[in-house]
Amino acid sequence: MKKWGGYAGAVLLFIALSIAFFYPIVLENKTLVQYDVKSGIGWGKDARDYHENTGEYAHWSNAMFSGMPANYTYMPESPNVFKSIGRVLMLNNANNWGLLFLYMLGFYILLISLRCSNLLSIIGAIAYAFCSYNLVIIDAGHIAKGLVMATMAPIIGGIILCYKGNYIWGGLITLLFTGLNIAWAHQQITYYLLLVIIILFVVYFLYAIKEKTLPQFAKATVILIAVALLAISPSLGALLPTMDYSKETMRGGAVLKTNAEGKKESSGLELDYAYQWSYGKMETFTLLVPNFAGGSSTYKVGKDTETYKALLPTGQAAQYAQSMPMYWADNQYKTFTSGTVYAGAIVCFLFVLGLIIVRRQEKWWILGATILSFILAWGRNLYVINEFLFHNLPLYNKFRTPEMALVIANMTMAMLAILALRELITNHKTHYKEYLKAIYIAGGITGGICLLFALFGGSMFDFTSNADKNMPDWLQTALVADRKAMLSSDAWRSFAFIALSAVAIWFFIKKNFDVKYLLAIVGVLIFIDLWGVDKRYIYEEKFVAKHKSSEFVASPATNMILQDKDPNYRVLNMAANTFNESNTSYFHKSLGGYSPAKLRRYQDIIDFYLGNPKEANRLMNDIFSNQGNFGNISPNTFPVINMLNAKYLIMPGQNGEIPLLNPYALGNAWLVDSIKWVDSPDEEIVAIGNINPRTTAVIDKSWKDKFAADIVVNSITNAASDTTNYIRLTEYANPGHIVYQSNSNTNTFALFSEVYYKTWKAYINGQEVPVIRANYILRGLQIPAGKHKIEFKCHDEIITKSSTYSLIGSIAVVVVLLALIGLLIFRKYKNKA
Repeated sequence: MKKWGGYAGAVLLFIALSIAFFYPIVLENKTLVQYDVKSGIGWGKDARDYHENTGEYAHWSNAMFSGMPANYTYMPESPNVFKSIGRVLMLNNANNWGLLFLYMLGFYILLISLRCSNLLSIIGAIAYAFCSYNLVIIDAGHIAKGLVMATMAPIIGGIILCYKGNYIWGGLITLLFTGLNIAWAHQQITYYLLLVIIILFVVYFLYAIKEKTLPQFAKATVILIAVALLAISPSLGALLPTMDYSKETMRGGAVLKTNAEGKKESSGLELDYAYQWSYGKMETFTLLVPNFAGGSSTYKVGKDTETYKALLPTGQAAQYAQSMPMYWADNQYKTFTSGTVYAGAIVCFLFVLGLIIVRRQEKWWILGATILSFILAWGRNLYVINEFLFHNLPLYNKFRTPEMALVIANMTMAMLAILALRELITNHKTHYKEYLKAIYIAGGITGGICLLFALFGGSMFDFTSNADKNMPDWLQTALVADRKAMLSSDAWRSFAFIALSAVAIWFFIKKNFDVKYLLAIVGVLIFIDLWGVDKRYIYEEKFVAKHKSSEFVASPATNMILQDKDPNYRVLNMAANTFNESNTSYFHKSLGGYSPAKLRRYQDIIDFYLGNPKEANRLMNDIFSNQGNFGNISPNTFPVINMLNAKYLIMPGQNGEIPLLNPYALGNAWLVDSIKWVDSPDEEIVAIGNINPRTTAVIDKSWKDKFAADIVVNSITNAASDTTNYIRLTEYANPGHIVYQSNSNTNTFALFSEVYYKTWKAYINGQEVPVIRANYILRGLQIPAGKHKIEFKCHDEIITKSSTYSLIGSIAVVVVLLALIGLLIFRKYKNKA
C-alpha cells in the first residue's frame, strides 16, 4: 500500500504543477490563443456546420483548397476505446494543462518501469515534461503532436518491462499507450518512436546473444508484436481512410514527372519542401543554453533591452516589444520559429555524466537514439547523410520539418540524466574516485561550453538573420546588441545551474549526506531552470477570455463579399498568406487554406498557377496597373482562377484589404464547345494555362473509354454558344451533395468548378454515370440531350467499413485489458495466500 500511496502522491503533484503552470485557465476561466487549434476551426467550417445542424456528416468540405475530403478536416469519430481512455488520462483537457500532466505521467511510468525510486521518477517526469519544446507546441496548438509525444516514454517503459521478463505489466502498459499513440494520430512522431524501438531492439538482441537469453527475448518480442497489432485495431476507423487518402496527397507521390520548376518529382514530399525547418548544427546548443539562437521569431522583449529603447521614438514600443524577431541562427533552412528546444542545463550535465558512469545496456540504445535524433533534426544542414535517408529510409520522405526529431533527444537525454543520478546514489561509495572524476569531466564539458559562450560568444557569431534585411539599420543594430546579451546572459545562467547541481552532487559523494536532500536540491534546481524558460513563451498576457481564442473577426472586405446573396462562389485572398491561413476558410469557400495534407493535384495547381510567383505577380500587376478595372484585363491572364469560380479576389491595399469582383469567374458549372485530348498529366497541367476554359476542356486520353463515341469525336461543337442550352446549380445544402439542372439540344460535356475526387458519384435522373476528371483537377460529366436533374454525392465507403473494424478492435482491447488486470489481481492474492 505504501508503494501505491507514493504513486498516488506523484499523480496529485503532477496535477498540481500542471494547474499551477496554466492557472489562468483553471482559476480565471481563460485560455490560450493556439494557432493550430484556431486554424482547425476554419479548416472544415462548412462540414462542421452541416453536422451541427443536421446530425449527419458530410464527407466533403469546400472551406479550403477549392474542396477536399472531410476525413482530414471534420471526420466522424469511429468507436475507439482508446479515445475514451485518453480523455480520462488527460483529465478531459487535452489542449493545455491536461497535456502537461500527461507528459509527466508518461515519463514517470517509464522511470518506474526502470525501477527508479518514486522521488527520482518524479524529478525525471518534471525534467522531461517542462523541457521547452513540450510547452512551445502547446502554445502553438500542436495538440496531436504533444499527445503522441506523451505516449513515447511509457511505451518504451512497457517494452523494457517485457524484455526484463515482466510480461503482464509490460504488455498492459505497451497495449494501453500504443493504442493511445495510434488513436491520437501524429504519424511522424510515431515514426520517430519506431526508429527508437528498432535501436532498442538491436541493443537488447545483442545483449540476449551475449547473455544467452534468446528464448526470453523471442518470447517478449512475440508478445510485443501481438500487443502492437491489437493496439492498432481500434484506430482502423481513422487509419484506413487516412491511408487511402494519403495516396492522393502531397505525401502520396507525384502525379507529374516534372514539377513547375522543371525538376524531377519524387515519390513523396519534395526534398526542399520536406527539409524546411532543419535545425542548425550550432543551433543544437539551445539544448544547453536556451537563448543561444535568440529564442523565437516572436519574442517578447523587456523595457531594459536595446530593441525596446530603439523603438521608443515610434510611439509604439510597448506594442512592438510583444513580438520581436530575436531568432537569428545561421540557418537558411529555417526562417521562423515559435520557440527554442531547451532540454535543461542540469539535464545536459547529467546526460554527459550518464554517458561516463552508467553501465546498463540502456545507455547504448539511448546514445544511439540521441545521435540519430541530431542527425535527422539537422536535415538539410547535414545534407550528405539526410539526402540518402530521405530517398532510402522507408516512408521517411512522407514527413517534413526535420527539427521535430529532437523529440527523441528530449526524451533520451532526460532518461539518461535520471539513470546517472540513480547510478550515483546507488554506487557512490564503491566508485567514489571514479564518480568524482566523472563529475569534473561532465561539469567541465557542459560548464566549460557555457563559460565559452558567456565570455566570448559575442565575438563568435554575427547575430544577424535573413529577416533583418527588411528592417532599418537602427533596428538591426539594436537587435544584434540584444541577441548578444541574450546569449551571454543565458550562458551564465546555464553555467550557474550546472555549477550548483555539480556542487550538490560533489558534497553528497564527499560528505555522504541523506540522498533525499540531494534529490530535493537537484529536483528544485531542474524545476526552477525549466519553469523559468517555459514562462518566456507562455506568460500571463497570453491568456485571454475564452471567446477570444476561437474568435474569427471578419474584415471590412469580408463583410462586403458576404453581402452577396448567392453564397456559391469562391474567394482567392491574395492579401494574406494564401496557402498558410484558414481565416478566409471560416467565412468563404476559399482557393487557399492551411493543411499539410492537401491533395497532390491541387498542390500542383498551386505550384504552376495559384501560388506561382510569376503568375501571381503578373495578375496583381495587371490589377493594380488598371486600378481594379477588370475590363482592361484579359481573362486569359488567369484562366485557372476563373475555372475554380473565384468570383471575388481580396487584394492588399495601403488602407487594408480590397475586395474585387471578378467578372470572368466561370460559375458553378458550364458547357464547353470542345475537348482537347492530351497524352499525360504533364501535358494537361500545362494546357489549362493556354486555353479558354469557358469553351474548352482538357482531358487525359486515359479517360476516353468512359466517353460515348460521339463526344470523343467532338460532336459537342457550339454547345456552349447555343443560348438555349444551360446548366445551373439548384441545391447546395450539404457540402457532400450538390444538385444541378441542365438542358441541351445535343449531347454535351459540362465542367464543374469542383475538385475531382474518387469518392464523388454522379447521377443523371437517378442513374449513376461516370465522373470524368478534366482540366487536371475539375469534375466533368457527359450529359445527354434534353432536360435533366444532375446530382453529385460524396460518400467514402472506407469510413463506413473501417468504423466496424474499430468497434470489433475496441471490444477485443477491452477484453484483453480486463484479462490482464484480472490476472494481476489473481497473482497478487495468490502470492498472499
